[in-house]
Amino acid sequence: MAEKRDKRVKPKLSMEHELLRPSDIWMRERFIEQARFEGGVMPGADGVSLVFDNCVFKDMSFANSDWRGVEFVDVLFQTCDFSNVQMGNVMFHRCEIVNSKLTGADLANSNVGHLLVKDSDARYANFNFSEIKEVEFTDCNLMDSDFYECKFNQVRFEKCKLDNANFSETDLDGVDLSSSTYENIEVTVPKIAGCIVSIEQALGFARALGLTVKEE
Repeated sequence: MAEKRDKRVKPKLSMEHELLRPSDIWMRERFIEQARFEGGVMPGADGVSLVFDNCVFKDMSFANSDWRGVEFVDVLFQTCDFSNVQMGNVMFHRCEIVNSKLTGADLANSNVGHLLVKDSDARYANFNFSEIKEVEFTDCNLMDSDFYECKFNQVRFEKCKLDNANFSETDLDGVDLSSSTYENIEVTVPKIAGCIVSIEQALGFARALGLTVKEE
């Protein structure tokens, strides 16, 4: 397990960041680096191709705005609100999202690599058709989230709530669900081979497949 965890590369952040206002992003020629945004509302990219490199967002709200197609590289998000944000085709690379709200966030068709999502509420989040590589979800509420037909590579769910999460058509080989909790999740039976589960979860899968589990 430790070997998989070590493969995720953490954000490469500078010690110093220039404090900017959200309105300042339009003065940076669409490439914003070594910046810090704190305590405000992000207006939305609205289809503009923006790149954030080596940045920190703290107590910022992206809620109900359009950030589709934006690239975030080496970025830290702390206590941010992404509720109902439109982030389809977004790219996260070497980023961390900590103690944040992603309820109803739409990240479909995204490219996500070396990402940590920790202590966050991601109920109803949509990751459908995304490529997700070396990503850790730790202590997150992912109830009713959608991971339909995703491409997983070294993905971890550590102590997450996964009730009613949808993993249909997603290959779960090597994905460790054993420390997470759920009453029901949606999976495609041929694609659960190699998924790591607890004994109790294995019994649940067996019952879902119509098997009668005889308990001694």
